[in-house]
Amino acid sequence: MRARQILNQVWQWLGADRRLVEALIALLVIQAIVLFLPQAPVSISTSPVYARWLAGLRPTLKMWTTPLATVGLLTVRTSLWMRALLAWLALIVAARFDDLFEHWKERTRSSRRLQVLACVAGVLIIAGWGIQTVWGWKQSDVIAWPATPITIPERGLTLPARDDVSPSRFMLLRTGQYGLYFVPKGNSVGLIVQAFDEQGQVLPLSPSARDEPQDQVRLALTGEAPEAYFALPQVGYVFRISRLRETDAPIQVQVYRSADGKLLVETTLQDDGALFADDVRLEIQRDALPRYEAVYNPGAPLEAVGMLALLIAVLGHYHLRRKAPTQPAIVEPDAEDLSTD
Repeated sequence: MRARQILNQVWQWLGADRRLVEALIALLVIQAIVLFLPQAPVSISTSPVYARWLAGLRPTLKMWTTPLATVGLLTVRTSLWMRALLAWLALIVAARFDDLFEHWKERTRSSRRLQVLACVAGVLIIAGWGIQTVWGWKQSDVIAWPATPITIPERGLTLPARDDVSPSRFMLLRTGQYGLYFVPKGNSVGLIVQAFDEQGQVLPLSPSARDEPQDQVRLALTGEAPEAYFALPQVGYVFRISRLRETDAPIQVQVYRSADGKLLVETTLQDDGALFADDVRLEIQRDALPRYEAVYNPGAPLEAVGMLALLIAVLGHYHLRRKAPTQPAIVEPDAEDLSTD
């Protein structure tokens, strides 16, 4: 009997209007954390990729990197405490549904509508987070070359070329890809490389062993991929280009002989320039390219509508409570007054 009373008290506590306010505040705090703190593009289970991503954050977050990662603030959407918050929200929704059915006739029409709205809001938020966790993904270091389709090979996506790719603002792609948007992350180093012989003839370059030789090679040096290799098969040279983490830092160019790996030339270039190795002239054109983080979140619309509905429900309950007439206090007569009568 005692256990049932405790459960009833907990159930009533979950169904109180104050729980809606607390849930709304908690969700807004979560949204602020996701907005202002970088979130891991992969789950912690893929430890090498996650460790590399975390190492790239240390120059920015410095001493806060490890504490934030330990408490799960850099992996909010898959953290244990986030799942606990959603479970708590689910219990609040269940308690309000139960209270709605039990006291349906006693409630006014406005109170019923607000109660239904609060329940629907909770369901939408939980569904949005669930869809995002199951089907959502992130891809960092997506580079936008001028007048060139944006490709995400890891996801098998190719998006049309855009003229409004600017790293200074939030860009929502209207490409027919539901739930896909880009978050600007500054600039990366873009390089266009060509090789010429003594007569000025173009020498084809191979970006990798699997690709066909090309008249020019385009490379993007990012925080996750700060170096790149390509080859000149006709002469037997292998080139390595790398940079520091800063976008405007000089790039280092090294030329090796592919047969024995001997270093032939090593130099640094700040801007556009040319490099000579025997009879080969290597021309490098440098540019700053917009860099984005691609985020696919199919549950975002449901979550946004749910948050708005929850806010309306909270404000509506507060308004009804202020409008409710207060019962006047009943003043009991004093014993002395009764005796005099």
